[in-house]
Amino acid sequence: TQNNKLIQDQGEYQRLKELYNLDQTYEDYPKVAASIISKDPGNWYDTFMINKGSDDGIRVDNNVIAGKGLVGIVTEVGSSWATVRSIVNGDLELIDEGKLRFEQLYDQENKVTVGERIVTSNISEKFVEGLFIGYVSEVQVDSNNLTKTGTIVTPVDFLHLKDVFVITVN
Repeated sequence: TQNNKLIQDQGEYQRLKELYNLDQTYEDYPKVAASIISKDPGNWYDTFMINKGSDDGIRVDNNVIAGKGLVGIVTEVGSSWATVRSIVNGDLELIDEGKLRFEQLYDQENKVTVGERIVTSNISEKFVEGLFIGYVSEVQVDSNNLTKTGTIVTPVDFLHLKDVFVITVN
């Protein structure tokens, strides 16, 4: 029993340490910590509900982070809950590999290469600047020779999310 309790405590310590490090990484942004209280059926967290809402300063379109990067965006808010839509887009095989797909990327100057670090841009209307999304793991030119498709390795474990931070600025 004591061993099980110690293993459980160690897991909790690791989770809290990860949250602390994430808080320090994005210390310039005001944040609210929240726990996931439910999710849509399935193995990954494409939409889920958290235990904080408008009473805590959370609004629609607030960005949500966990692990070491971007998780998603708030889509609906109640007084003590909010719904989050993740950046994951329904490809089971990729999710299991910890990857995200990108499509129709216009890259005329061939700047996007494998290993490139991807972060949110200052020109986005929905995401605050500088949130880590992941690293490019594959990139290929589409048949139209104008756009590219590929995958990004995400730093977020979408299969085991428990706690998140909501950035309370848009």
